[in-house]
Amino acid sequence: MSAKGSSVIQNGTIVTADRLIPNGLVLIENGWIVGVGEEGSMEVPLGSEVLDAKGAYIAPGFVDIHCHGGGGVWSWEQPYEFALSHLKHGTTAILPTFTYNESREQVRDGLQTILATMESSQPFVEAIVGIHMEGPYINKKYGAITSPIRPVDPQEYGEILRVAGDRIKIWTLAPELDGQDAFVTEAAKYNISLSVGHSEATAEQIFRFVPQGLRIGCHCTNASGVTPSPSRYGGTREVGVDEAVLVHDDIYAEVIPDSEGIHVRPLMLKLIHKTKGTDRVIIITDAMPDAGVDTGDSSDVNWNHLGHLAGSRLTMDKAVRNMMVHAGIGMVDAFRMASLNPAKVIHMEDQMGSIAAGKRANLLLVDEEIRIQQVIFHGQTVNL
Repeated sequence: MSAKGSSVIQNGTIVTADRLIPNGLVLIENGWIVGVGEEGSMEVPLGSEVLDAKGAYIAPGFVDIHCHGGGGVWSWEQPYEFALSHLKHGTTAILPTFTYNESREQVRDGLQTILATMESSQPFVEAIVGIHMEGPYINKKYGAITSPIRPVDPQEYGEILRVAGDRIKIWTLAPELDGQDAFVTEAAKYNISLSVGHSEATAEQIFRFVPQGLRIGCHCTNASGVTPSPSRYGGTREVGVDEAVLVHDDIYAEVIPDSEGIHVRPLMLKLIHKTKGTDRVIIITDAMPDAGVDTGDSSDVNWNHLGHLAGSRLTMDKAVRNMMVHAGIGMVDAFRMASLNPAKVIHMEDQMGSIAAGKRANLLLVDEEIRIQQVIFHGQTVNL
């Protein structure tokens, strides 16, 4: 399929935001969706290019808002190669994500590299839709490698905001650190969604930032502190970061569904989904450079040189499949959590995240086990 002109995808089951449409039809014009429905419900323009889905599911492209690497490279060092490596696994929108282990100079250089790449004219580069700053202002007690973590620095974050501004879609922080109030006030000027992570903040410390854009619980049950112990009252349990995220209706819960249930136990995935509901869970990869690379190791999990859990080797197709298996959810709910919810949290749901008229034609053909058969980006078939 070409990105220009009229085209149609037919003979598949469309995965919309709220239902499946058997024998569906998606009309595309110059890279945008212009019609969605059952075959025969709309007129197909003469001369339209036809893509036969051959009975596959027609689903929205994945939106990965928390991803550090893939294809053998770091996201801030080689963002284009990184994005392409995930695109072939169905991720049509991605945020290159810093790891909080970079020095001030590495962050500065990485931001310049990402921004220059986003402004280039390379094919499919529009899959990079922004930046996720995970740190560096997080609690040093809750990082896989803690040495580069540093205090909140107005000079540093002021420079980052001047350079990248609203290209930064998410910033993960520990609300309990000194200086965060001033930082959050500045970040709010750029409509950045804040994420609580690598933190032992109290519910009150977390909730105070919700009016200024705190919308995400970073990779729940990972580096999210512990419930305070000892408790104030013997034999009872206090509220920690994860519990605070679960109880607040305006905060999304990120989850990393690896196949082994190491990042999040399968029963915990069910609890998070049951508590938050489909509309407030976001599937992420938290992927490292080995993601999508055949290393001879079938594990989805990445460990650092100290033997600490440090992200994953997941691609979004695998993560979604694992979520469906572990949490017992269906196709529609899975794609809300992997496409529409992340698009909403970065304020881009008007362009992507679901199959609807007026949105970019970022589409996937998949089977019932989320095996990718075809990726379509801005109406163009992707062959990588």
